[in-house]
Amino acid sequence: MVPVTERSNGRPDARRAQVRRHRRERQIIVFGVLIIVLAFTSLYFAGVYKGDVEGPFSQPFVTPEGAFESDITLVCPPPDTSPMAHKNVGVRILNGTEVQGLAGSVSSVLEERNYLVVSTTNWGRTYGDSVRIYFGEDGVRQAYTVARNFDAEVDLVLDNREGTLVDIVLGEEYAASGSMRSELDPELDNDSFLAANAECLPVSVVEPEPAPRTLPVNPLDADESDASASPEPSASQS
Repeated sequence: MVPVTERSNGRPDARRAQVRRHRRERQIIVFGVLIIVLAFTSLYFAGVYKGDVEGPFSQPFVTPEGAFESDITLVCPPPDTSPMAHKNVGVRILNGTEVQGLAGSVSSVLEERNYLVVSTTNWGRTYGDSVRIYFGEDGVRQAYTVARNFDAEVDLVLDNREGTLVDIVLGEEYAASGSMRSELDPELDNDSFLAANAECLPVSVVEPEPAPRTLPVNPLDADESDASASPEPSASQS
């Protein structure tokens, strides 16, 4: 007896074949839609994770990086940089001691070496160490160029001043036993690269100290529009 679901020639019933075909088509459509949804979902959450797309959650997936913190305050000199021509370095010399004429004697030496001495004066307080040099972000190379002249230990301090003016503060240790290097000293070789004598950081990540409220005008700076900058007269005890 021939089954009712098959023709006598053994071929599947046309209705069953049609049902199977429709079932396969539905499966293809369902799986295709699922694959597309999964692909878009993956792309969306990848964008949220990277921060390119705003997500539906208030808490971000990626924890923001904290502010950079370090105990290092020394600014590194520009890499592979030689000293500046002395005529392009403007300095102010401040006497942080009770020794009369200390700033004037250093000024004479630096002027002989073609540095531009903008002014000499007394510092507002006593400085107990040897030599401290203050400079702004634009005066890093200038500061390192000047620092090489001192045989004593030099403390290089970044502040938030504008321009390239360098302040040299002379302290009690310098007055007692400090000296300036001879021009023939190998440390003053203009073909050598500027280098830090301790661990340092790029100027962009060092927190600057507050600069003096008034600074003398540095003729070497192109922009002299700061109304707060005014020349300071030389003090008699410098």
